[in-house]
Amino acid sequence: MAVPASVLLSQYAVRCALLPLMLLTPVVAMAQSASPDSMATSFAQAETPRVVEGDILVSSSANKTRSIGLAKASSLWPDGIVPYRLDASLSNSGVIAVTQAVEYWNKVSGITLVSLDEWPAGQARPTDSVVFQDGDGCASWVGRRGGEQEIWVAANCNAGSMMHEIGHLLGLEHEHTRPDRDQHIQIHWNNISADKQHNFDVAPAGTRLLGDYDYASIMHYGPMNFSANGLPTITPLVDTEDTMGQRIAPSAGDLAAVAELYAADLSIVTTMASEADLAQVSLHVSNRGLQGAHQILVEVAFGDGELLAHSGEGWQCRSDETGLASCELARLSGGSNSQLVLELSGSLSSGDIQAQVSSKTPDDDPENNADSVAQEPAQGAANALEDPTVTEVTTTITQLGAASWVWLLLSGLLLHRLTGEWIYRQATDRVERLRRWRRSVLRVVSRVR
Repeated sequence: MAVPASVLLSQYAVRCALLPLMLLTPVVAMAQSASPDSMATSFAQAETPRVVEGDILVSSSANKTRSIGLAKASSLWPDGIVPYRLDASLSNSGVIAVTQAVEYWNKVSGITLVSLDEWPAGQARPTDSVVFQDGDGCASWVGRRGGEQEIWVAANCNAGSMMHEIGHLLGLEHEHTRPDRDQHIQIHWNNISADKQHNFDVAPAGTRLLGDYDYASIMHYGPMNFSANGLPTITPLVDTEDTMGQRIAPSAGDLAAVAELYAADLSIVTTMASEADLAQVSLHVSNRGLQGAHQILVEVAFGDGELLAHSGEGWQCRSDETGLASCELARLSGGSNSQLVLELSGSLSSGDIQAQVSSKTPDDDPENNADSVAQEPAQGAANALEDPTVTEVTTTITQLGAASWVWLLLSGLLLHRLTGEWIYRQATDRVERLRRWRRSVLRVVSRVR
């Protein structure tokens, strides 16, 4: 039985209206699946990784593509915190090597490796983490891969080699693979074992470089690495007192590179309201950077006043002496903010309030880390609204704002009408084509008969 034209028209119109939503659905799904907070995949833990450049773990199915520093924020550790655990397979010497390496990185850098055995109560267990386990050599993935990723710790791995592997874990690559390396070192290909020459491939042009070339980097190969004949495989092009291939500690360049990868941008804005001998100080702490920060500290000086109470989600405050309070927050994600309110006693003026924010995480812009109350919230501020000039300007702005909403509404209605007309024309054309096709089919059938 033939379908009425009116039904075909309505069905087509509905499909046209739903088309943008149908196209948007897979885009939203892909965006959700790519969330950096949930990178774990089942196959990631099932496959056996392979080793490139001597100590870098890569997927067995991946092409060897190296870079000096990770460019994607999703491959870094959120808020600069790396959860880890020690596998039962580790020898006593392995445990000592890992422990010493972790403690050193925690002491000198802006990141923090946190044992899952000491994970803070009340915080959700992390999806992504690291396990130090027995393996064939000393090796690590570069950056955060997703799920629980391994670092291999063989019997000959010492604290220095584990510092090197943690450098990979944080996102650092081998220094000698920098695209600009030929301006600083010479690779002696004839001295390299044939099956190890790929370990000296240069990273592709355009990869992210973190600072100047660093002979002293703990991520640099030594001059004799993978030598086939006892002769150097790498020599510097300039005289340097730095030891290439040292495995004693991260260099200043290494620490600067990690700071560049994980830097946040904290800022603080302070306001105060007071009445008699009581004052309320509100501190608005923001992280304007892409990377999160941890171990945030706000220090507030308030003259001769005393701290009575504080409020703010996650904040812990103490006041060990009159006129000074220290408040701590565990972490603050990139692009987020937090509010802290202090209740103070004493006769305080705006000049008494000085606030400063800092964190263990490096900061891109220290200039906005301090603030003070510029002036008292005074009666004059309210009286200003009674000024005819101010009232006129305020009224004008309000009217302009209302007019902009009217134009926005009219524009939306016009767009809706034009879209409806377009859908109707498309549906009408489609129905007309179906009618012509039906008539042609009937003519063919009649001729056959």
